[in-house]
Amino acid sequence: MIAAGGEAVSRLRRMLRFDTTNPPGNELPLVEHLAAELTREGLQPQVMVSAPNRANLVVRLRGDGSQRPLLLLSHLDVVPAEPSQWTHPPFAAEVADGLVFGRGAVDSKLTTAVHMQVLLACWRLGVTLKRDLVLVAAADEEKGARHGMAWMVENHPEVFDAEYGINEAGGFALLVDGKPVYTCQVGEKGGADVDLIVSGTPGHSSVPHGDNAIVHLGGVLRELEGKLPHRVPDSVRAFFEGAAAAQVQPRTAELLRAVLCAESCEAALQELPIDQPTRLMFDAMVRNTCAPTILEAGVKRNVIPSSATVQLSGRPLPGVDEAAFMREVRDLLVSGGVAAGVELELSHFRTGVEFDHRTPLFDAMAGAIRARDPEAVLVPYMQTGGTDARMLVEMDMAIYGFVPMRYEQGMDFFQLCHGHDERVSEENVHFAVAVTGDVVRILNGR
Repeated sequence: MIAAGGEAVSRLRRMLRFDTTNPPGNELPLVEHLAAELTREGLQPQVMVSAPNRANLVVRLRGDGSQRPLLLLSHLDVVPAEPSQWTHPPFAAEVADGLVFGRGAVDSKLTTAVHMQVLLACWRLGVTLKRDLVLVAAADEEKGARHGMAWMVENHPEVFDAEYGINEAGGFALLVDGKPVYTCQVGEKGGADVDLIVSGTPGHSSVPHGDNAIVHLGGVLRELEGKLPHRVPDSVRAFFEGAAAAQVQPRTAELLRAVLCAESCEAALQELPIDQPTRLMFDAMVRNTCAPTILEAGVKRNVIPSSATVQLSGRPLPGVDEAAFMREVRDLLVSGGVAAGVELELSHFRTGVEFDHRTPLFDAMAGAIRARDPEAVLVPYMQTGGTDARMLVEMDMAIYGFVPMRYEQGMDFFQLCHGHDERVSEENVHFAVAVTGDVVRILNGR
C-alpha cells in the first residue's frame, strides 16, 4: 500500500495557512476544515471542543477487532513565529526549491497530514485491518495540553484504549560517518521550571556599590551553562549501541559506545564524524540539562535592584526524580563557588518517560525503513524535548515518535522545529507517507 504523497503535500499547505499560534491556539477552524474533508470521504470524524475556539479531531477506521487499535497522534497548534525573520511568510505555505515553508511544516502539522493520508488510503482501498486505526489531532500541545491531550484523556479516555501509538518527534535520519541512522523516539525528557534568585543591596544608581544583584547574577550565569552530570537511561543506551552496531568503521562504533561512559564522553563527541547540531543533541541525550532562558531584574533605570532572577528551563531524563534533579543543579553551583546567596525555587517538575522498544511496532518500522532505504538502520531514540506522549504514560500502550524523513543537509530537525524558515521537502512528505503506510500494513499482517 503506497498512499499519494502529493495529496499529503497539498493538505499540509492548506493546513499551514490556518494560523494556530499558541497562545491562543484557535485550532477549531482547522479541525472543522479537516473534519469536512473526512466527511466528504464518507468517514465520521468527531470534533471535540474543549474550550471556545479550541478543538481536537478524532476519526476511527474500524478493523476486525482481532487486535487492539493503533493510534496516529499529532497536534495542530504551533509556536509563535517572527515573520520579519522568515524568507517566506510563516502562514503562506509557499513552495520554493521543492521545500514547503510554514510554521508547523515539521512541528507538527506534517504529522497530521501524513497520518490522515495513510488513513484515507486504507479507507479508499478497502484495506482489511486487524486493528482499528484512530487518528487523533490535538490542540494545545505547545502550552501544556490543558485543552488538548490532557483534556481528552480526562473527558474521552475511551479514545486511548489502544496497544500502540505513532506520534511526532522521531523518524528523522541522522548521518553518522556518512551512514543514515533513523530514529524511533521511544523516550523523552521531562520538564522542570526553576527560578534562580540572587539577592543584593538596593540603592541609587548614582552611587554604585559592590552588592549589586545583577552583577552577582552575571557570575552565577558564567557557571550555569546548563549541562549537568553524565547519565544514561535505557533508551539512550539502546540508541548509541544500535548506532554503533550499524557502523562500517570500527573507530566510529568505538566512539559511539564511548559516549556512554562519563570519562570518555566529551572526547568521543568531539571526534565523532557528525555535524555540530547532531553533536549537541548527543550531548544533551546523556545528561539532565537546566539552561537559563529568561532574565528578570530591576524596577527603574536609576534604582539598583535588591534581587535578580533567572528562569531556568530544566529537562530531566527518564528515571530522574525531583530531588535528584535539584541536587544536581545545587551541586553545580557549589562546585562553581557561586552558591552563596543563591536561592532555587522549583515551580513545576515532571520526569522523563520511556516506552519499551522491543515490540512488533518497532519491528514493523524497522522493516518499512529498510524496504525504502536499504542502507538504513532504525534505532531507539530519546528526544531531548517533550511531546503529548507524556499524557498517555499511564495507558497500557507503547508510543513511538516516528515521522520518517531521509537525511537532507542543512535540514536539522531541531533547528527547524521552532526556528525561522521551518520547512520540509516535498520528497520527504512522500517518503513519510509511503513508510508510514507500510508500517500500518505490516502491523496489520498484510
